[in-house]
Amino acid sequence: MTDPERHPVAHSASSDQLLAFIQFLRGKKIPVSPADTLDAIEAAELLGYSDRNLLKNGLAATLAKSSHELATFENAFDDYFQLASNTPAGASASEEPFAQPEASQNLSPLEGNIPPQNNADPLEGLRGNALFDALESQDESALSVAIETAAADVKVDEISLFTQRGQYVRKILDALGDEALRAAAIEFEQSEPAAFEAVQALREQLRERVRDRVERAYLIHASAQTEDLLDDSLAKLKLGNIDHSQMARLKRLMERMARKLAARHGRRRRRYRRGKLHVGETIRKAVATDGIPFQPKWRKIERKRPQIMAICDVSGSVAAYAKFLLMFIYALQDVLPRTRTFAFSAALGEVSDLFDTLPVEEAIEKVNLKYGGATDYGRALNDFSELALAEVNQATTLIVLGDARNNQADPRLDLLSEMKARAKKVIWLNPESARLWGTGDSEMLRVKRHCDVVKECNSLNQLARIIDQLLSDRR
Repeated sequence: MTDPERHPVAHSASSDQLLAFIQFLRGKKIPVSPADTLDAIEAAELLGYSDRNLLKNGLAATLAKSSHELATFENAFDDYFQLASNTPAGASASEEPFAQPEASQNLSPLEGNIPPQNNADPLEGLRGNALFDALESQDESALSVAIETAAADVKVDEISLFTQRGQYVRKILDALGDEALRAAAIEFEQSEPAAFEAVQALREQLRERVRDRVERAYLIHASAQTEDLLDDSLAKLKLGNIDHSQMARLKRLMERMARKLAARHGRRRRRYRRGKLHVGETIRKAVATDGIPFQPKWRKIERKRPQIMAICDVSGSVAAYAKFLLMFIYALQDVLPRTRTFAFSAALGEVSDLFDTLPVEEAIEKVNLKYGGATDYGRALNDFSELALAEVNQATTLIVLGDARNNQADPRLDLLSEMKARAKKVIWLNPESARLWGTGDSEMLRVKRHCDVVKECNSLNQLARIIDQLLSDRR
């Protein structure tokens, strides 16, 4: 049995095909710069296209820069070059598709093809038609070359929507000359049932091959674009409206956004001031060198370590939004300052230890079970004041997630005002539309006066923008 990893990539592969593959990689979220592209072309020219495994490893060395990108690259390479590896060895996609015999070029598809009624074999009149002969004899090489040529003629690589598959199948079949077989089948349907069945079986085999070719083109050329559209739509949807079937995609999207933010903000190098010269210590150190200060000493500046305190309403109306905020924050722990987490509906408690010891999804489930219920912002802010307000200082950013609907109770905005006075910044995120703020039992219009930043936040895009700004301002 032939090892599929050693099957040669089609010799027709070229720098144009490689450029198309690189575009495919970009659609798979692998960043490829112009310099990377030039390196990949040079590597492919040195390695050649005859050894699939060698080419794969060579391109991976130039285009994949992390273990995550390497795994994505390997899957993308296998998907993209699967078509080429299925092309018979030595076949050229530049050959002409099946052509009708010269004698029948100016005739209708049936003229000169359908035998007289007294012919013992009704299919004899179709023999000599190149497409029929290749299908009947199962000539894999001829069929593959013809399908590839027809696919190129109808520009199947331009497919962009899943619903276009049928259109391209029909175009390729027409380019192959299926019209003659279709006309023959219509002629046989009433007069020669057995011949009709035989022709239809061959046509169905052809249609299946063409459908596979179109679907492979869709996977290579349109799937990345479709994935982008799906991700873009999902990132704009209200998080509370996303059902369970979309959770896996949403989690992948959130992780990708977190990686982007980590890459953007994690590369920044902080500049530290050395402070004022410590004259006395410098002079003492200079005694050993005859008063020459080879080792100046500086007064150290104590810097308070920045931290985030996230206070999340996990009552029924906003629990889903709190879940995603916490997932996003904890996905960025490598670049975010220290994070302490508090949850409440009525009573409030710190839940940081759960996130330190459990996977974030499991921790969130436990938080919701323990603190879910009816909302009382007044009690929650009072509990926070007793529990952690003394530790809030000018290095602390407070993030409050909630809809500020307090069931007509006292929201204790005096405590929120004290939190603002102590903290570096108070950010309030409300998943409700801003048009609803202040309606019914919403205290949001009053809450705004005691916060530094108030934002509507109910989609992944909005959440990412807010976290991005937080990371930009953290210094």
